[in-house]
Amino acid sequence: MTDSMGVGLHYGGTDTSMPLVDLARAAEDRGFESLFVPEHSHIPSARETPFPGGGVLPDRYFRLWDPLVSLSFVAAATGLTVGTCTALPGGHDPISYAKAVSTLDVMSGGRLVLGVGFGWNNDEFEDHGFDARDKYAVVEEKIALMKNLWTEEEASYDGKHVRLSPSRVWPKPLQRPHPPLLLGARSGPIGFRRIAKWADGWIPMGHHPVDTLEADLLQLAVEFERVGRDPDSIRVTILQGLRPDLADVLDRFRQMPVERVIVDVPTADDDVVLPILDEIAAYS
Repeated sequence: MTDSMGVGLHYGGTDTSMPLVDLARAAEDRGFESLFVPEHSHIPSARETPFPGGGVLPDRYFRLWDPLVSLSFVAAATGLTVGTCTALPGGHDPISYAKAVSTLDVMSGGRLVLGVGFGWNNDEFEDHGFDARDKYAVVEEKIALMKNLWTEEEASYDGKHVRLSPSRVWPKPLQRPHPPLLLGARSGPIGFRRIAKWADGWIPMGHHPVDTLEADLLQLAVEFERVGRDPDSIRVTILQGLRPDLADVLDRFRQMPVERVIVDVPTADDDVVLPILDEIAAYS
């Protein structure tokens, strides 16, 4: 049971919706503990990758703020934990991205949580210079390189897709060995093996994770034990959509080893968003 489970928000803010810092301040005033944002660097117009949600791609995907830049404003204006759900390291140079992550972690006082994913949009990924067939290997190599930069005084990396000559760089993250690294993935053996291999925890991707989470965490614990890691160290952040029984769902998550639940709120103006924050806060 997690008596201290945090409740935060997930907000795909844009330049046409409620300003992110205004929402962050409203969230803190209402007792929420965190604010997470998604990432897409761009959306290619001639897109061949189908939208996983089906139908037309929502307009907000074209207008999302840069996560690290926007979260730096949130961290400066509030005491909230700031996080990504999920960042797409496959779309970044890992050397400069590692430095940006470290900088935000230090300057926020160690309040950054880095949720990462492989990304569903292969067209977006390929515009960053790699073949989509190599996506999983590229992302894992970039993460490995970043980990070396975060933890080693003189770091290097020699992979198939990315490399780093022996180099020295600061700042190192304030959180050691680095900010919590959570993999956004659907449940199943492949995702669980990846989490156990290199992540600190999991952000379940899919609808209504409350119904399957207990069984899924047992499987994930087996993978942690298989590689010699402590299953009690698994950090779980839940991305939860709005639903009529949200109060009951939050109570169910409190009976499980869940660190936090981030509730997805609409990309809209404050007259829409603020009443929703009041509603969630009333039973969170």
